[in-house]
Amino acid sequence: MRAGIAFALLLLLAACAGAPGDRAWYEGLRQENARRQYEPGRDINREPPAPSYDAYEQERQRLQKEARP
Repeated sequence: MRAGIAFALLLLLAACAGAPGDRAWYEGLRQENARRQYEPGRDINREPPAPSYDAYEQERQRLQKEARP
């Protein structure tokens, strides 16, 4: 029984260890969206580029501080 629980916990930890951090995920998503902006067949009206992760994090923290009483 303990071996099964330990194995499940090991699998969970291995899955978490392979996941990218917030910054890497956000930057990867931003780069992919920027790349897709210039694919052939896209509309001429282009979306503005997404803010950097640092700007995103600062805005997120500002909004969290405003939400607190």
